Amino acid sequence: MNLKVKVMNPREYTEDEVRKLFLDHVKSLVEYVEKQPMDSKEKLNRLAFCILSTIDGSSMDFPAFILAPYPSEGDKQFYIDNDKNYYPENNSPNVNCDIAGNLHELFYNE
Repeated sequence: MNLKVKVMNPREYTEDEVRKLFLDHVKSLVEYVEKQPMDSKEKLNRLAFCILSTIDGSSMDFPAFILAPYPSEGDKQFYIDNDKNYYPENNSPNVNCDIAGNLHELFYNE
């Protein structure tokens, strides 16, 4: 994403465009961190920090993203049956442009 590039008719990004922009950004972070003069653990920590910063909205090119648990149907009862705490449900249809779900699969496919 380049905020310096102006468009003739500004519009809202599509879900696919946002997903691609996000994945491209993560790939650029991988390239950036890989070139840093650090050991492997420091690189991994830096990469995790950069990705989390992007999600939190600390990147100049992206807004903050919504990140919330989205348990599968039956998860709550499974945890209860196994005497475990369970995650809150977030089944709201009011989330717009949800790019999550298969990012890990798309990461290597583009």
